[in-house]
Order: sequence, then C-alpha cells, then structure tokens
Amino acid sequence: MSRRLEETEIHHLEELLSRFQRLLSTRSVASQFGLTASQVFLLRQIDKCSAAKASDIARRAGLSPGAVTQVCDELVRLGLVERVRSRDDRRVVQLHITEQGRTCLEQVRRARGEQIALVIDRLDPHDAREFLRILEQVVEVVESQTSE
Repeated sequence: MSRRLEETEIHHLEELLSRFQRLLSTRSVASQFGLTASQVFLLRQIDKCSAAKASDIARRAGLSPGAVTQVCDELVRLGLVERVRSRDDRRVVQLHITEQGRTCLEQVRRARGEQIALVIDRLDPHDAREFLRILEQVVEVVESQTSE
C-alpha cells in the first residue's frame, strides 16, 4: 500500500527528523572524547572496513576523498588510525584502526548507547520495538537508494 505524503506531512517529517538528529547528535558524545562527529563517523567506517583506501571510504560514505584525507590526518595524529602501504603496490595506502582507536570507538558507542537507551526506555515497550523496526526499514530504503 503506497500513499504519497502531503506537503504538510513531509514538512512535519523533515522538522521531526531534524530535531531528532539534533537531540541524538553524535557531536555531544564525540566531544566527551575530544573528537568531532566527522572523526567518529570515519572511525566507524574504517573499523567496519578493517582496511580500506581513503577513496573507498569516501565513496561509501558519500564524501570527497580530500575531506576523508583531512579527517584521517587528524585521526592518525591522535593515534586512532594508521596508514599502511600495500606490500603489493607501494602507491596504495590503506587505513587501519589502531587498538587505541578501537577502544575509543567502543567507549563512544557505549556512551551513545546509554544516551539512546534513555530515550527508548521512556517509550512503551511495544512502541519502542515498533520504532526500531520502522527505523530499520527506513534506513534500509535510504541505503538502497544511495547505493543505486
């Protein structure tokens, strides 16, 4: 069943998503650890890939390679990420999360999880499950559109 949202509903949804994003912003959690939201985002991406070139991460994240390189420079300086040259082709440089980076990311995830739990716990258990189910569907739709 497909029903197109009316303009007022779309406006309301956009406003709610903006407010929701602001309330659950990674910025507040990231700043507790001396990181920016962009640094945490890229740290997650590098951890997910285990080893990837900056250009691959940029493409996957929808960012410019220059932006990824700039943020990664700071992550390297902080000891959270390291650059490793390929043995097969010395021109290829891959990004790897360090043990310190993994520990930091786990702390950020834990703090973020606690922040989210404070919100979800205030919902009725059925509503919380439905919210998570619907949010997962929305994310899958958005991700499938961006990979096309």
